[in-house]
Amino acid sequence: MLKNISWTNYITTIVIGLAIYYLFIGIRYYSDEIKDILSGRKKIKLKPALHQDKSQASIDETSIERGTLGFENTSDEEFDETEHLIEQLKAAIEYGASRKLIPEEFKMSLVMVLKQYPAIKYSPLRPSINELILSECDKFQITALNEREVDLLLREGK
Repeated sequence: MLKNISWTNYITTIVIGLAIYYLFIGIRYYSDEIKDILSGRKKIKLKPALHQDKSQASIDETSIERGTLGFENTSDEEFDETEHLIEQLKAAIEYGASRKLIPEEFKMSLVMVLKQYPAIKYSPLRPSINELILSECDKFQITALNEREVDLLLREGK
């Protein structure tokens, strides 16, 4: 009996079976989303393909030693901790801008926040934190820090 079934028939049957199965799952569990997409109320959001240039492709030895090769090794706990850090940094920068702190006081307030999160020194999210600090300082027109100083604050906590 099995000798009478060709590979073409087998593959066709499997494909049709999978199509019916996924159609059933889609209708059963995602009918509202499908209706929204078909009616035009909701657009399909596709994730862009990761683009990696040659400068990002090289992995430095320090990240290998510390075990922080990239975001794929970052735990949810680290992301949560980083979110708390971001909130505190934004509040500290806003406070510094509203009180018009002198540059040394402003830097010390940032250092106090950063000392609460020592793991950020080795995190792959550190460049993003640098950028956030600089953009928030620009937003509130604070010229107390440059890129090098922000990186030193994060690295050494000084």
